[in-house]
Amino acid sequence: MRLIAFIVILFTLNTAKATEKPKLTILSHAYFASEADKLSINLHLAAVINPALADEFDIDVDFTNHARLMKRLSSDEASCTFNAIKTPERAESMVFSKIPTYMHMQRQVYALKSTLKSGSAPISVNKLLKNKGSFGIIGSTSYRELDDVFANKQYNVAAIYGENAFLQLSRLLLNKRIDYIVAYKQALEAHIPAHELSQLTSRRIAEYPEFINGFFTCSKTTAGYRAIALIDDYMKSAEMAAYIQQLHSQSNHPDDANAMLDIYSKRYGIRFENSN
Repeated sequence: MRLIAFIVILFTLNTAKATEKPKLTILSHAYFASEADKLSINLHLAAVINPALADEFDIDVDFTNHARLMKRLSSDEASCTFNAIKTPERAESMVFSKIPTYMHMQRQVYALKSTLKSGSAPISVNKLLKNKGSFGIIGSTSYRELDDVFANKQYNVAAIYGENAFLQLSRLLLNKRIDYIVAYKQALEAHIPAHELSQLTSRRIAEYPEFINGFFTCSKTTAGYRAIALIDDYMKSAEMAAYIQQLHSQSNHPDDANAMLDIYSKRYGIRFENSN
């Protein structure tokens, strides 16, 4: 009887071990150091990550800064993130979803109103640098079309690293230590009060296309490749179409949102009429 009982216990333990789901860490940027970070990832968890991945993975969320996030995605850790921008360098060490999970409005040039004339026409960052303007950038971030020019040693570019780099850049700008920064509107709104934001003006950047894609991105691990495959399948669902429509309509001017959704339909085949 004892032998039978031992066999039953051993079988139960082996079965439990065999059915245990592998852990997958979802890395989230601690950009804003506020409840906005938690709200963002919780929305993604409820609408996309859990429906697509939770049946196969034990999902864990970890907040970190941008530099550490990129380093971990480039390692052998089973990890992923939401809405990362794809670059050729990142594609060498990370795997990206086929369809963007979000289209971002582009970064803009920000400066004090006494430094930059307001207007609707895009302005060239190359031109500003050639005219001896000084720029502040986040050192661990890719600025894509501007990466080469920011790396040019003949220009005055200060690269900021470490915790809360967005806040550091805004303080340097407001204290007139640098002339310009390249930033997202939401990032500045999250870090500086309205009376300081009112001192700044912004212009679209001539070197940038209208929008920039963010993708679900994972480490090149067995879990990472499987997570991407599951996300790619979920991206074709009516539920995901509804979420894409909701995100872009709530976060953007109607004209911009409609232009983004039109790209989703024509380039990626997302059928928003099925999302209602």
